[in-house]
Amino acid sequence: MAFHALEKLMFLEDGYRREFVINGIPLLLLQEGGRPQLIRNQCPHRGQPLTHGDVSNGVIRCPGHGWSFNLSDGQCRLPGPGPCLTRYALIYEGTQIGVDL
Repeated sequence: MAFHALEKLMFLEDGYRREFVINGIPLLLLQEGGRPQLIRNQCPHRGQPLTHGDVSNGVIRCPGHGWSFNLSDGQCRLPGPGPCLTRYALIYEGTQIGVDL
């Protein structure tokens, strides 16, 4: 595993979104409610990118078919129990935020 810096902390604010591909894994770094989140940029339902999904109250909604997921735990909210969103632990290193993959 290796640390991959994603962004400087000073650039994070609510509404922030940025796509990355690390080791072939599509990732989406976003921030809402003062909390940065790193998720796989792929809806587990049909693989649709989540980059342009609506985010509100800690939930991201897939723009393709409307499935929604809790950002805090990845659980599917609508249409009901279903595959979970893949989440990654963020690592803070100095003035940067990143991931260990």
